[in-house]
Amino acid sequence: MSYIHKGFVQDNGMIDHGTIITDPSALVIQPEDDGLHIVDYTVGDFEWWYFDVVDHTSGIYLKIVIHLGTDPLRMRIYPQLAISLNTPDMSGSFSQPYSINDLDIYTHQCNISIKDDVRVRTASGIPLEYTIVIDIPVFQCNLTFVSDLEGWKPLGNGVTNQIGKKKGVFSWTIQSPKARVEGEFTYKDKKVTLQNTIGYHDHNYIKVDRRNPLYLDELVTRWYWGKCYAENHTVIFMDTHCRTNRILSLMVAEENRIIHSSNNMIDCLITHANYDHSLGVEYPASLMVTSKDENLPMQMVVATDRILDSKDLLEGVNPVLKWLIKKLVAKPVYHGLLSKVSIRLKNKSWEGFGNFEAMVFRTK
Repeated sequence: MSYIHKGFVQDNGMIDHGTIITDPSALVIQPEDDGLHIVDYTVGDFEWWYFDVVDHTSGIYLKIVIHLGTDPLRMRIYPQLAISLNTPDMSGSFSQPYSINDLDIYTHQCNISIKDDVRVRTASGIPLEYTIVIDIPVFQCNLTFVSDLEGWKPLGNGVTNQIGKKKGVFSWTIQSPKARVEGEFTYKDKKVTLQNTIGYHDHNYIKVDRRNPLYLDELVTRWYWGKCYAENHTVIFMDTHCRTNRILSLMVAEENRIIHSSNNMIDCLITHANYDHSLGVEYPASLMVTSKDENLPMQMVVATDRILDSKDLLEGVNPVLKWLIKKLVAKPVYHGLLSKVSIRLKNKSWEGFGNFEAMVFRTK
């Protein structure tokens, strides 16, 4: 760990702003952080391994998510593979469900197999390296991710939350804030080759208490997450609105070194919104992220370039029940957005690119 971290996250997302962490044992990514945490598959649990690739020059974006989660009505838990891609010639977004028995995931590192369809392998060491091989009828890939930045772990080993008797643990670890990606993918028989492309990988889980589960949509009302690359800078931010507290994390790297890591030392504001007619909701057209750290004067504007993918989180629910939920409770939706970025840092300005997402569970 080559940096200091400001703002320690305590239970229920309380931030101790006076704590500056330099102890590697508290924040360094460990191999088991990227392994399976949900080993008993309780309804209400979620865990996902997220990889993406952005080639700004060629106009290529690819997202691969291996997801283990609970259906909207909390009836069952099941895994799925989700793919989203955009190139100058094609675009697509789809998911493929599996059964629990199809999964083989290690607990001590990120080794994942789903039948003969999906294989993710980790080569531990420095630099950290991942290979992803997928072979399903509509999509195939063989990709290698080699990390250019050390991992980032702003929430430590996870945040324990409790509302009344209900409890749950939320974790977010970023194994590869920036990676070099080589390989190829094929979608509907059209092949795309990637060379020295920028990649990213993180891992999340929400683990509920077995007796008194605190479900995700009871704890988190929404979150905004994003990353961008501008000249020799990499910036990652996360703004999670919990019913207990709000957590805002920021990482800034220069070249291949993290120069800033903090919690709740930024403001994140939606400055403009667009309307998604297909889902009947607004989504961010632009965000402004402003640093409150006097040692890092920074302002970043993240502007939506186009929608990469969007999803009604009540998809599959009985239409009558879905209508009642949306009318009386909320319109839970997801938007993945390609973005243009302007950064002003220490009196210098850069233009860049990236992507961000808006996940909304509750609007009331």
